[in-house]
Parts: sequence; C-alpha cells; structure tokens
Amino acid sequence: MFLLAIFGILFLSGCKAEQKCTGNPRMYNGKMCASTTWYIDGHKGACGCGPANGDSQFDWNHSGFVAAASQNMFDGNPSKAWCGQMCGKCVKLTTTGGFVPGQGSSVGAGQSHVFMVSNLCPNEYPNLSWCSQDSRNGYLNNYGYHAHFDLEDGSGQIRSIGWRDHNPEVTYEEVNCDQAHQQDSRTPSYGMYHQCQCGQQGK
Repeated sequence: MFLLAIFGILFLSGCKAEQKCTGNPRMYNGKMCASTTWYIDGHKGACGCGPANGDSQFDWNHSGFVAAASQNMFDGNPSKAWCGQMCGKCVKLTTTGGFVPGQGSSVGAGQSHVFMVSNLCPNEYPNLSWCSQDSRNGYLNNYGYHAHFDLEDGSGQIRSIGWRDHNPEVTYEEVNCDQAHQQDSRTPSYGMYHQCQCGQQGK
C-alpha cells in the first residue's frame, strides 16, 4: 500500500512536469503560454476569409499557417462570433517542449512558426475543454491556459511541421504578419487578410 501511494505521487509529479508553463497565467521564459490543437475546416471562418458569395475558404486560409483563437482571445466578448478584434493579427507560437498530459505528446522545444488568426474556436461544444475561457472559470481552460489556438491543417501543414496530434504547449507573442510572410510564405500577409470580409471592413 505504501509503495502504491509513492507511485501515485511520482505519477502525478510526472504529469505536472509535462507542462513547462507555470503560474497563473501560465508563463514560460517570461512569455505568455497557450495550449494548441489542430482541425480541418472547409469554411471561410469567423473572419470571413473566403469569397463573399459562399462559405468556402481562400486557398491560403486552407493551406497556410492560420489559427482559430479561443473565444476570449478572439474578441473578449463571450458571444461575438464574427470579425473579432484578433482577426488578421499574427502570433508567433514557440514550442516549450511541454504538452497537456493525456492530450498530446512532446515536441522539441524552441520550434517557432507564425500563424494568422482567421477563425474562432467558440465557447461551445465540442470546444469547451480548450476554448471556454471566461469569467466563470477565471479565464482559464480545463488545462490552465488563458489562451488557446486551434491550428488549421487543411493541406497537412501542421502535420508537415510535426505538430499534428501532439498538441504542443506554446508561448505566443503578436508579431508583424508581413515580416513573417517574407520569412515563410505559409504565413499570410496583411494584403491577403484584406481579401477577407472582415479585412475589407477594417476589422
């Protein structure tokens, strides 16, 4: 019984160690942390990044480095689902080497890619464990992160960088989209975002 109790303590400690970010809000090396997942979507999304006469995506919104931001990050409004304040903004995501126990696995630390927010991860089923940061839960999701990014893998772009199915823990910081696009064309530019309906509205 004593050995079983020791094993349980070690197991719990190991789980906590898998998440490199600590504190509230979670941080790593002085930067804010977020959880990630991936998805495949054929819709133009909550920033309107597709032709106005339908619900299909622009090619870059399908095959580029784009993300759906959690509800609170998307706009800070718990019910807004269109043209949030994060639309068209770019975030540099850098792996910490950590992951959520039971929800992913390790990816080497220090891998950085820049993603444009072109969609919303809404505060509703089936996203509640990841994207439901609001005042009722202290603006933290079920895994302790105040921000979450769901990464579009429409053309296997997340698989190609080795992040798919691993759901890596990352740090994030807002960066210039055009500069990131020059370094890696998979990151959309501001000009590409201005094709979106929300971009045309100046939002």
